[in-house]
Amino acid sequence: MRFGPAGIPLAVEGDTLEGLEYTAKIGLRAYEVEFVRGVHMSREKALELGKRARARGVSLSCHGPYWINCAAREKSKIARSIHNIMDSARAMQAMGGGVIVIHPAFYMERDKKEVYSQVKETLNLALEKIKSEKLDKILVGLETSGKPTQFGTVEELSMLSAELPQTIPVIDFAHLHAVRNGWIKGKEQYSQIFDEIEKNLGLNYLKHFHSHYSNIEYTIKGERRHLEFSPSTGEPPFKPLAELIVERGYDGTIICETPLLDQDALRLQAIFREAGGKA
Repeated sequence: MRFGPAGIPLAVEGDTLEGLEYTAKIGLRAYEVEFVRGVHMSREKALELGKRARARGVSLSCHGPYWINCAAREKSKIARSIHNIMDSARAMQAMGGGVIVIHPAFYMERDKKEVYSQVKETLNLALEKIKSEKLDKILVGLETSGKPTQFGTVEELSMLSAELPQTIPVIDFAHLHAVRNGWIKGKEQYSQIFDEIEKNLGLNYLKHFHSHYSNIEYTIKGERRHLEFSPSTGEPPFKPLAELIVERGYDGTIICETPLLDQDALRLQAIFREAGGKA
């Protein structure tokens, strides 16, 4: 398993390159570049980031801009969403390839099947562009939603990924906990998540899954904010997740999204190792 921060570690005052160097130095092997406010990275810098990551044994991913809604009513917003996906894909390809994480869509009080169909249509348009530009090292990661108003259940995303090439579900465990008002209590719920994915994508995906984890504050409306990791009282609990991954022989990446980023990523990695996992 690989663990790493979502963005530049707190101890780093410099840029993304320095963040990568520090991440590798402290013993983490994953790093998610944050493009949530837009893709503002030159191709030259992306190439250098990829070169350094490979040399240090760190896997890269990125989080695409928040301004993506693959089920928007306005054609201009659909076009903008595809534009943001493509900007992220080009940057990620320059880094050497990997997962670009996006929040797919909002229901906007519409029928879920209708939204599913529109999301699929928009993603197909984006994937056609990805193919035409030969961005063959890219995976579009569809993140599970943290609010009932957002498209992105485990079932929806794993089914969608089974239908579309170069797409995968990105499991945000905190979101899944918050969207169902504190649902995850232990291995039983984590098992249900993985079982649903395996049903649609097969066991192979769970040998290299991509995910986000943090403790989270939530209300009846879903996620409110990410919290620092607490191994004893934090929600959702991490130890049962670590144990289940080890027991089932899964593998992949867990990106830490707590406010303490790198510090909590190290804590998660330590607990995973205590459970008998290799990281």
